[in-house]
Amino acid sequence: MTTTAPPITLRPWRGLDDLAGMAKANQRLRTHVGLVDAIDLEAMRHRYTHLVNSDPAADVRIAERDEATVGYVRVEWHNLEDGDRLFDITMALAPDAWGTGAIDALLDWGEARCRDVADGLPADRRSWLGNWVFGGDTELEAALERRHYEIVRRGAEMLRPDLEDIVDLPLADGYTIRAPQVHELQAVFDMTVLAFRDHWGEHVAEDETFEGWVEDPRFRRDLVVCAWHGADPVAVVMNVLTEAPDGSVRGLLDGVATHPDHRRLGLGKAVVTESLRVLRAAGATSAYLGVDQQNHLRAMDLYEACGFRQITTETTWRRLMAPSSEA
Repeated sequence: MTTTAPPITLRPWRGLDDLAGMAKANQRLRTHVGLVDAIDLEAMRHRYTHLVNSDPAADVRIAERDEATVGYVRVEWHNLEDGDRLFDITMALAPDAWGTGAIDALLDWGEARCRDVADGLPADRRSWLGNWVFGGDTELEAALERRHYEIVRRGAEMLRPDLEDIVDLPLADGYTIRAPQVHELQAVFDMTVLAFRDHWGEHVAEDETFEGWVEDPRFRRDLVVCAWHGADPVAVVMNVLTEAPDGSVRGLLDGVATHPDHRRLGLGKAVVTESLRVLRAAGATSAYLGVDQQNHLRAMDLYEACGFRQITTETTWRRLMAPSSEA
């Protein structure tokens, strides 16, 4: 006797209580593809209460089977520093729901919602549909290929499996490294926004919020490693402590930025190296980060020189958005 699996249905967002099921589905996907970066439910809650250009009530759909969450899609848009506009379709579908048609249902809804949002915005920029895919998520990759999206950027996760043998690096004259004081945090944040402005795919500065950084439940001022030139912050790493699957503490180097006027002085390597020491002192036994493999500042070379090695991959996909009349 054969049985038919229960159908997967999409429903609207009901509120922050949906996040627990969404996080579990996302983590099943991350575990399947071997991702180091695990879902943190409290950080996810913070993210959803600080979204920019995205209203979960209108821009999120939950995929369910037997009233259990197996995936979701979220739409948001951003003007980019390069003059274009990006409509991001963020998706996660647990592997136990692959092969059911759910991936296409989520993408159908996401693309249609992007077009609806685009119709309400000025037609002053070229617009793209975009998606970000973990290496090994063959279900989403195949769906995007069928829809003629193309890979436009490649990235990776990098891991330093231990925090031993951290080298001492001299600083250029006139520079120091220390954690910022409370009253200096805004200046540090402003510097990072400026530093990333010339990076590929960066959102316009107005879409970056200071509150989104300092109110994150993972934020710890003592883990912020900052290089200073006099009273000015010029390079920074925003470090986070996470828990590894074996229960050990792992450090995340979440955002490594150097002011454009202070590059090529070894400051990036210096703050990364100091971050490893700070994370070790805070109890971490390993560290990881994400990197744009095509970064124009050769960030991957920097991280490899600091002992990190690539362990997973990720790809960014885009397709030019057609006008609603042509969709």
